[in-house]
Amino acid sequence: MIAQTITFWSATTAYALASVLFFAWVAFRRDWAQGAGLVFAALGLVPHLTSLALRWAEVGHGPFSTRYEVLSANAFLVVSVFTILAIANRRLRPMGAIVLPTVFLLMGWAVNSFGIKYEVPIIFKSYWLWLHIGFAKLFFVFALLAATAGLALLLGDQFGSLRARFPGGERLDLYGHQFLLVSFLCLGVMIIAGSLWAHQSWGRYWGWDPIETSALATWLAFAVILHFRVLHRWSGRRMAWLNLVAFAFAVFTLYVVVMILPTIHNFYMVGP
Repeated sequence: MIAQTITFWSATTAYALASVLFFAWVAFRRDWAQGAGLVFAALGLVPHLTSLALRWAEVGHGPFSTRYEVLSANAFLVVSVFTILAIANRRLRPMGAIVLPTVFLLMGWAVNSFGIKYEVPIIFKSYWLWLHIGFAKLFFVFALLAATAGLALLLGDQFGSLRARFPGGERLDLYGHQFLLVSFLCLGVMIIAGSLWAHQSWGRYWGWDPIETSALATWLAFAVILHFRVLHRWSGRRMAWLNLVAFAFAVFTLYVVVMILPTIHNFYMVGP
């Protein structure tokens, strides 16, 4: 428990420092801060992964049950994907000023449930469940990145001084579309894998559970947004706002429904 606590807070501290450094780059154009922020984000992954591994060893299952496990694992994946993309494409690095503070908030929310543990039933030992959970996490990561691109575009339009800090509006628009498309595809795989797991566990593919219904509504919302983008050529500020709407759908489906409605997913996001 002590080792988990130390590694968790070490990661959180690294992400907090990365947030400050990315903000310094965007707000004050400190050129060194952008690279330093990426370094601290990457360094935070080491104790973070250690913390998740220690938790896994303690409870005997992956990080997909309690609120602490879900949010911490999602934060780890967000930083991992962002770091890889930012190394591959330098133009994405200023988005760390939005991504890393969001990760810091996820870590802060997670720690509230640190001491809660949940023993999962035998039906959760399924490859379909792992596929379902893995793509659910990727769905969230890329929905967040799409929203980040949209927010960066809107901030650049609203505050002229920030326009030079972020990639150009057309490039952010393209990034937002690409991230949203990947998120949409991940959501589709999440739903299909979840249906196959449900059939394996309970003998039915679909039961109109609140999260199942919300996931389907979110998939349809994403499809409509992409329809406007591809067929009606919507772009710029309109798509930026729709990316934020899509992210709100994702947050509602993944985090809110299970806390306000009775569902077979009650094992998920267990917390105070």
